Amino acid sequence: MFRTVNNTIQCSRGDSGTIVLTIPIVDKNNYIKYTDNNTPANIYWYDMENKVLYDSDYIESSVSINTLTMVVYEFQPGDIIEFKIYERNGYNKAPLKTIAITADVASTSIDIPLTKADTTFAKIENRETVYWYDITLNEDSTVVCYNEDGAKEMIIYPAKGDGE
Repeated sequence: MFRTVNNTIQCSRGDSGTIVLTIPIVDKNNYIKYTDNNTPANIYWYDMENKVLYDSDYIESSVSINTLTMVVYEFQPGDIIEFKIYERNGYNKAPLKTIAITADVASTSIDIPLTKADTTFAKIENRETVYWYDITLNEDSTVVCYNEDGAKEMIIYPAKGDGE
């Protein structure tokens, strides 16, 4: 089993999988940028918390968000993405595991592959173990991390017959 649900990664010990990372463009209010298909494109800002769409002048819009396209960061060749796993409540400690990916082509998403070794890095537990993680871009911008929604968690479940 390997899945992500609302920024929580869930997997069984020894399983592998891929995290697909896209980074929405946000403004100072943390509103997400959207555009329409017009030429030139109109810009909109979506307040996820209150579920309100604004036009470029921050006036509430009557346009349906379902007709718009989210604007996301375009990864460039050479961008470095680091996925770091910490023990729970351990952001003040060194990461238990760091996985670095370097983008080789321009793209609006990047894959972060997790191998069997990436999900068996810690002591075997006979219960689920919760870790925290964050993701940084080019070592200077944290794009997924502990925020107002809480810690980003990676939950590793014991695997049947886990004898490593």
